[in-house]
Amino acid sequence: MESSELMTAESMQSNEPAESLEASNTSYDIVPYPSHPFRQTHPERLYAMARMFGLTPTDINNCRVLEIGCAGGGNIIPMAELLPNSQFVGFDLSQKQIESAQASIDKLGLTNVEVKQLDILKVDESLGKFDYVLCHGVYSWVPPEVRAKILEICRDCLTPQGIAYVSYNTLPGWHLRGAIRDMMNYHTRTLNDPQKKTQQARALLEFLASAVHKDAGAYGSMIHSELNLLKNQSDNYLYHDHLETDNYQFYFHEFVEEANKYDLQYLAESHLATMWTGNFPKEVAQTLERVAPDIIQREQYADFVRNRMFRQTLLCPRRVKVDRALNAQTLDGAWLSSPMRRIDNPPGSELPEGAVSYRNLQTNQGLNTTDARMIAALDLVGQSFPLAVSFDDMIAHVQQTVEAAKTADPDALRREMANNVIHLTVGGLVELSYSPSRFTKEITVKPKTSGVSRLQAASVDRLTNGRHELIKLDDLTRHIVTLVDGEKTHHEIRNGLKTMLTDGTLTMRKDGEAMEPPSGEVLERIASEALAKALDRLSKAAMLIS
Repeated sequence: MESSELMTAESMQSNEPAESLEASNTSYDIVPYPSHPFRQTHPERLYAMARMFGLTPTDINNCRVLEIGCAGGGNIIPMAELLPNSQFVGFDLSQKQIESAQASIDKLGLTNVEVKQLDILKVDESLGKFDYVLCHGVYSWVPPEVRAKILEICRDCLTPQGIAYVSYNTLPGWHLRGAIRDMMNYHTRTLNDPQKKTQQARALLEFLASAVHKDAGAYGSMIHSELNLLKNQSDNYLYHDHLETDNYQFYFHEFVEEANKYDLQYLAESHLATMWTGNFPKEVAQTLERVAPDIIQREQYADFVRNRMFRQTLLCPRRVKVDRALNAQTLDGAWLSSPMRRIDNPPGSELPEGAVSYRNLQTNQGLNTTDARMIAALDLVGQSFPLAVSFDDMIAHVQQTVEAAKTADPDALRREMANNVIHLTVGGLVELSYSPSRFTKEITVKPKTSGVSRLQAASVDRLTNGRHELIKLDDLTRHIVTLVDGEKTHHEIRNGLKTMLTDGTLTMRKDGEAMEPPSGEVLERIASEALAKALDRLSKAAMLIS
C-alpha cells in the first residue's frame, strides 16, 4: 500500500485511465476479494447453535451446504475436503473468481463440491434443498431487490430444520463509520480506477487524521480510530467493504422483520457469547432483562449499548420451535475446546488460597476458581487444545483425578459440571460442538496436511487449518507444508527440504545476510531440527489431519 498526495477532483479526472469498472460485469472481476475460511460459517458451528436451541439439524457429515457469494472458494472448498460425504454448492457473480475456485477444485480432485457463475436474481428451485445456507459479506453490499432474493433463497432452499447464516452491517455502530465512508466516496466520486480510488481514499484519511487531533472530542477519536483500522487493511478490503456503490446498514430489529416476511425467524448469533447479557456489567444486564422481555428486543438494546457494527445472524424456518433454555441435556454428546492456560500471578488481583487463574489465549478472557473439579477439567481442555475433548471424557477425567469426585453421585456431578460448562460457553471461554476434531496433534510416521493447505502453501503464507481458521506461517514451515502429504516419511521430507536449501528455493541467512547452505552431516542436522520444529508448529496450529 503506497501513500498518495491528496488530489483535486479536476486532477483526478484528467488522470483517469481509460479502463473502468464499466468494462466488467462486476467489480470483483477487476479487484478480486481474497477468499478465506470463516470459522463462524462452518456447518459445525451452525449445527451446534441449532442443537443447543432445540432444533434437530442435519448431521454435518452427511449434509448439503449452499454458499451465496462463494468468491474463489476459500470458505467452501476446505469444508468439502474435510467433510467428504457432504455435498457443497457455491455460486458467485464474478466469473474470474469462479474460474479460480474451479481450478482449485480440479487440482484437489474433489467431487463433492460444485461452483457456478450465477446471478443471485436468477437462482431458482433447480439448486435443490440445503441443510445449511451461508451468505457472508454479501447482504449489506447489494441493492434491495438482491437482499430480498437472498431471503427468498433461504426460505425456499432450506430443509425443514435447516439453518441460514447471514452477515450484515448494523446500526447504531455504522452511523459513525458510515460518515467516514461518505467522505471517502465524495472525494473519489470522479474515479473509476480501483487502485487510484483506494489510494485517494487513504490520502483523505491521512489528511483528516493530520487535520483533526485525536483528542478533539468524539469526532477526533472517530477519525483516528478508523484510520488505525483501515491503514493496515488491504486495498481490496478498503475498496469492497467501504467504497462499493452499495453499502447498507440495518438495525437488528429491521433485519429480523425483513426475515419474518419470508417465513424465517431469528435463531441466534454465530458467536453465542454475544447473546449473553451476563457479559455486561450486572446493572446493565438487569436493566436489559427488565426493559426487553423478548429475545429480539434484548438483542436490539444490547446493540444500542455496544454500538454494534456487524452481525452474523442465524435464521431458521418460522414453523420450527426454538428453545433457548440450556440445561444438562445440552451437553449430551458435546465436545469442548478452548486454549485455556493457567496464569501465574494475574495482574491486578490477589487470588484466594487454593484458587487458580485461567485465561483464554485467543479471547483474553479469564476466570479464577477454587473448585478442584473445574481445575482438573480446565487443565484437560487447555492441554488438549486445539483438539476438542468430549464432555464424557472430561467427566471421567475429573472422577479419576479429584478425590471428592470419586465418591460423588455421578448424576449430580454431571449436572453440576454441565451447568459450569454452560456458563463457560455462553461467557465465551469455551467453545462447544457436537463432533470430534477432524485433525490430529499426533505427529505420525507419515504426517499429513490437507490438500487445501498444501495448495495454498505453494503461493501464500496464510493457510487454512483443521479448525477452519486462517493461520500465518513462517516461510520455512510454509515450504515444509508442501511436502507433508501423508505419503512421505520424515526422512523423505528432510530430503525434500535439503533439496530446497541447495537449489535456492529456500535461502539460509545469518545476521540477515544470505549464506551458502552447508553440506553433509551439517545440512542433515539443520534439516532435521527444522523439520522437528515445523511439525511441532503444525501440530499446535491444527494443521495435521488423520
